[in-house]
Amino acid sequence: MEFKVKNIFITGANRGIGLALTKEMLKEFQPDHLFATYRNPETSQELLSLSSIHSNLHTVELDVIDYSKLPEIIKQVDDVTNGTGINLLINNSGILGHDCKGIRDITRQDLMSHLETNTVAPVMITQAFLPLVQKAATSNASEPISICRAAIINVSTKMASISDNSSGGAFSYRVTKTALNMATKCISLDLKNTGITSVLLHPGWVKTDMGGEKAPLTTEDSVLNLVKTLRALTEDHNGKFISYNGDEIAW
Repeated sequence: MEFKVKNIFITGANRGIGLALTKEMLKEFQPDHLFATYRNPETSQELLSLSSIHSNLHTVELDVIDYSKLPEIIKQVDDVTNGTGINLLINNSGILGHDCKGIRDITRQDLMSHLETNTVAPVMITQAFLPLVQKAATSNASEPISICRAAIINVSTKMASISDNSSGGAFSYRVTKTALNMATKCISLDLKNTGITSVLLHPGWVKTDMGGEKAPLTTEDSVLNLVKTLRALTEDHNGKFISYNGDEIAW
């Protein structure tokens, strides 16, 4: 049975999980249009080269904390999709500073930079894209609630789980991803009964620039499971914190 997600927008797609997920979604979700953002062209050559192979892949230069660019990008996306909306919005961009370990080391600058990228940016991008996501939800009203209809996915981490935190460390990262969890829960309640599902996804501890070489998962392992989990999302997952393998994570 064909599984098609018409229009997708993903941030932070130039490397790591974002790049691997973009490749897999092009193959598995057969989108009419997939918009993938990158910040620096010099470090995004693989993503940019993909767009010359896939005519349905549109690369978008965006620093996620430059909110002034969002109105122009929204208009471009709306024009390219002929007003059909965005079915799947994935806020994947995030930062993890390795210098600050705990309360003795924390600086205001470090905490605020993490907060801006990990919490504020996904919220503001979601707000900006909400009219397009709602368009998709409304125009596909006969579809069951799923990523094929309309979904907002915020990429979080198990390190944001308060009940799972037994080691501390990564102060700014943990704090700001936990804030993202609460924001996503609020979004899921604000958008209840609109046809949109809002979910937090933990990609696992993955061998990327962020995860490091000690991580047990490859990007391929993570992404194959993420795509399987994305396929299975329903109305019941709205506001939930889900691992890459489909298991629910305690707050």
